Amino acid sequence: MKFIKSGQAPRDPATGDLYVMGDIGAALLAGAPDTGQLDIYMVDFAAGARNRVHIHKNDQVLIGASGRGIVADATGEHVMEPGDVAVIPAGHPHWHGATADSAFSHIAISTPGDEITIVDGDDRGAWGALPEGSDT
Repeated sequence: MKFIKSGQAPRDPATGDLYVMGDIGAALLAGAPDTGQLDIYMVDFAAGARNRVHIHKNDQVLIGASGRGIVADATGEHVMEPGDVAVIPAGHPHWHGATADSAFSHIAISTPGDEITIVDGDDRGAWGALPEGSDT
């Protein structure tokens, strides 16, 4: 058994094309080599920070941990607060991040080897468009 106290897992800046608009960091809470069946991250978004519209090869579960966030898809923006759960099926386009006026943290649960594909700029509509002036 492995036990991790809150705040003990090292937080690394989230980098790459998936992340836009502000400071985003992630701490691996559980994954290889301790478990080969789950990857569990605590993801922290500064106010207004978010990721791009993307899909996962496998299902993803997000659990609100602190602050106020948004999980968005073609049906709209859904506000998340601590304790709220979003179950995102494989292949479902979505984005998530913090509201403009609050930092937000969520626990992200997925499976090892999950592949993420960015789908910004396709015909899914303005809900997934990058903000004006963004060159990312």
